[in-house]
Amino acid sequence: MLIGYHVSAAGGLHKAIAEAEIIGCTAIQIFVGSPQVWQTPEVDLAVVKKFKGALSKSKVKKVLVHSAYLPNPASHKNTLRRMSLKKMKEEIRVAYAIGADGYNFHCGSNQNSNEEGLKLATETLNRLAELSDEKYPIPLIIENDAGAGNRIGDTIEELAQIWRGIKNKKRFGFCLDTCHLFVSGIDLRTKKDIDALVKKFDKLIGIQHLKFIHVNDALFELGSKKDRHALIGQGYVGTVGFKALLHHPKLRTLPFIMETPYGGDSKGAISSRIKELKFVKKLAR
Repeated sequence: MLIGYHVSAAGGLHKAIAEAEIIGCTAIQIFVGSPQVWQTPEVDLAVVKKFKGALSKSKVKKVLVHSAYLPNPASHKNTLRRMSLKKMKEEIRVAYAIGADGYNFHCGSNQNSNEEGLKLATETLNRLAELSDEKYPIPLIIENDAGAGNRIGDTIEELAQIWRGIKNKKRFGFCLDTCHLFVSGIDLRTKKDIDALVKKFDKLIGIQHLKFIHVNDALFELGSKKDRHALIGQGYVGTVGFKALLHHPKLRTLPFIMETPYGGDSKGAISSRIKELKFVKKLAR
């Protein structure tokens, strides 16, 4: 199975591979720049070469690039949607250059209504595919949201509505985040719950379009809408649900990527992640 973490690329993208190797990851997620600024680093061929060289020598088989926090494809503000489109295209360019397996993002929020948000998000994503199709044809991965406030895409039904409006479906896939699912009201604590989730996704979208899973326990209870991650087995989802998720026959071939909290300083965080990854691999056996 492919299991790993969102790892740090501070000091150079190749540093993410070094951290992944220490922890024991076979799949990773990274930012390609600061997630809190609009400016995206230019594609540096030396950096790309360094990253690809490190990747080729590692055990990492899948790389997912996560978008910055700022883009909002569903915004009721035209200016913000245009800025989001530009930012996402720039990040896609970098993701494609380093040979990533997908570019992961949220659909954002809309202050007017969910219906308007769904419509605008779909329009923005269709435009994003058009702008990047020929030059940077990397898979565009839509992630479900936790549903706080006016967030778009926190239910399978909303994701399915966006999917129906996508024109170039071959460019898109999905990532399901377990914490987001749980706090949005989708129970995951038993095998029956996991089976129901997979069945619904397969019926409304198609399980073949699910490309990644973010494996995160939830710090808050079912339906709380609070997006706070917990270590696997130490939150409200619990080990029974995660074991069922990891063993589901339609999911086992997917990359599982954790975004669970770091513990202590950098040295403590690494040892904590090594321990947690061993625990998750044990659940998956």
